[in-house]
Amino acid sequence: MSAVSYADLGGLGARNGIPVACMWEPPPPEPPQMPVAAAAGLKCLFWMVILLTLFLPRQNRMPEAWWLGLPVLVSALLGTALVCLMTGKEWNLLQAACSFVVGLAAVWLLMPFLVSHSRIVVFFKTLPVLAGFSLLAFVPTLLAQHSGFLDFRAYLAALLALASLAATVALVFTGLSVRRCFGRVRGIVWLAVWTVLSWAAIATPFAIVGSVNGGNDWGEGLLAILSLSAISLGLVLPLVLLSFFQPFYRDRFFGWLNLPQPDPTAGAALYLPRMRWDGKALT
Repeated sequence: MSAVSYADLGGLGARNGIPVACMWEPPPPEPPQMPVAAAAGLKCLFWMVILLTLFLPRQNRMPEAWWLGLPVLVSALLGTALVCLMTGKEWNLLQAACSFVVGLAAVWLLMPFLVSHSRIVVFFKTLPVLAGFSLLAFVPTLLAQHSGFLDFRAYLAALLALASLAATVALVFTGLSVRRCFGRVRGIVWLAVWTVLSWAAIATPFAIVGSVNGGNDWGEGLLAILSLSAISLGLVLPLVLLSFFQPFYRDRFFGWLNLPQPDPTAGAALYLPRMRWDGKALT
């Protein structure tokens, strides 16, 4: 194929330029549906194997531990819906969201090993577990053959690490915010607030670099923060709700965040009085 430029120079020269040969290759065809379905099935099988191995420790060999499958399924479906709604069925981002759900499930199953009296220690124990299992679940996607012009999988792996940081910060600071006055609705509100603030803090260095280079759009940046916060909150929330109402995971969750055990039927806030030492006894 050749292209020719055209311009009316008004008698100052020829209207047509020199033909230039151009090579055009059609985009690669869409992969057949059967191989795509088979690859998705193998990845789901790999994720299930990861989670099933986490049921081997003695603390998880109980029928109540299998309640985790319900919020994991809800999180995967909700993440799928949010990703399809916001990005138009971006396949790699969808797999990253499901990999993040695997990382969250790993944290919930390994909570007995992540407990500490210090929230800083809890943070540094939880972050490697969440990030490590999320990236481990994303490995098949990284190793799969890529079809298309742009490959964003490495960036999605980095995004998984940042999402792990944001979720860990949001959960730990939520526990810190409700340690004196716990309520389920209050806890969810604080979780949403800290999720947005965590992503805003993570995005700040990128916004500064973009401003220095002169290519920063604050509107798009704010939309990206809100979108990532919504997806993160949608993936975490079903597991948090399970921990509010299911006794087995409620004990783990509240012990992990150093929170008082609430009444299972109570939804109102629980106020804890401060204890004072009068020289003889606590009052």
